[in-house]
Amino acid sequence: MRYILEKREAGYFTVEAAILLPLVTMTMVFMIFLSFYCYDRCMLEQCAYAAALRGSSNRFGSSDEAYEEASRVAKQLVSEKLFAVKELTSTVRVSGVMVTVTYECTVNMPVGDLIGEDLITLKVSKSFPRNKTVAVLRQLI
Repeated sequence: MRYILEKREAGYFTVEAAILLPLVTMTMVFMIFLSFYCYDRCMLEQCAYAAALRGSSNRFGSSDEAYEEASRVAKQLVSEKLFAVKELTSTVRVSGVMVTVTYECTVNMPVGDLIGEDLITLKVSKSFPRNKTVAVLRQLI
């Protein structure tokens, strides 16, 4: 009787592995892509904040100078730092009181196919007040 039971249950591990292995693999791939997305979002937020901070410096007398510096820094900071981003555009707006840096991009992930979306877009915008860098930094500390 025992021999018959062992013979009937001999292939259970193969069947379980055939079911679980694709699920585990898909979960791991999804987690890797999710971590790329989180990293890119954090990097874009940090770069937008740093570019807005640089453009708000007291040494720029005109809005044109602040715009040029913030635009240069916005492009320089994200170069070769992002993993899953394509079609990245940066927009800088400088007014008399604020410098705003906005990054817009599409995320290059196959996860969009699974959830029914063609493209997953990401938009990050950070602002910093102009000509008050020291006062704002003192408030933050």
